[in-house]
Amino acid sequence: MPIVNIKLAKPALTKEQKAELIADITHLLSTKYNKNKERVVVMIEDIESCDIGFGGESVEQIKIKAAK
Repeated sequence: MPIVNIKLAKPALTKEQKAELIADITHLLSTKYNKNKERVVVMIEDIESCDIGFGGESVEQIKIKAAK
């Protein structure tokens, strides 16, 4: 059973976009890798941008700097 965990920095996708992403990932695993689509698990986690960092700065800080 494939388990796919996707983490997105907020602001995240809409509910509709998430549903489409889940369908797309499931379709890919089913058609390209011959996985039973009823057994594919896709989990999407929305992560606060202050909880993600690059080069010692949070994404939140980087976005604030870029907006200036």
